[in-house]
Amino acid sequence: MEYSELQEILRNSNRDDWNYSDDKGVYAYKGDLNLRISRKETNFDSDKFDNEKWATCHPDKAAYKKTFEVYYGSTFIEEHMLVSVDGGRAILPLPRFGTLEVNKDVYNFARIVVDNKDLEDYMNRSSLIVSDGVS
Repeated sequence: MEYSELQEILRNSNRDDWNYSDDKGVYAYKGDLNLRISRKETNFDSDKFDNEKWATCHPDKAAYKKTFEVYYGSTFIEEHMLVSVDGGRAILPLPRFGTLEVNKDVYNFARIVVDNKDLEDYMNRSSLIVSDGVS
């Protein structure tokens, strides 16, 4: 698989296109099981994310960075950071620095690893909007 093909899958797939193991924190792409996303464990001391109002405006103000790593076979491809909000009830994509705009590709990645109903609800609660602009 070429890098451009992998990026196209990340851009256009959704959660239903992936097998997911909650125990292992691993998503495997159904169309090519060599492509996977691994959720790293959260360190509740060092991964706090309480410096952005959009992340702490929920009933439970606890917010933490969540890191997801993309692999093809054993090859590391890239890392994505999302934010767990409302005490872990939802995960949101990071907006561009200093804005509430989320790049469309970042949003699409979040659609793979987050339940879409929760994603939309919490995006609205946080006033985050999806934008086509450059990240």
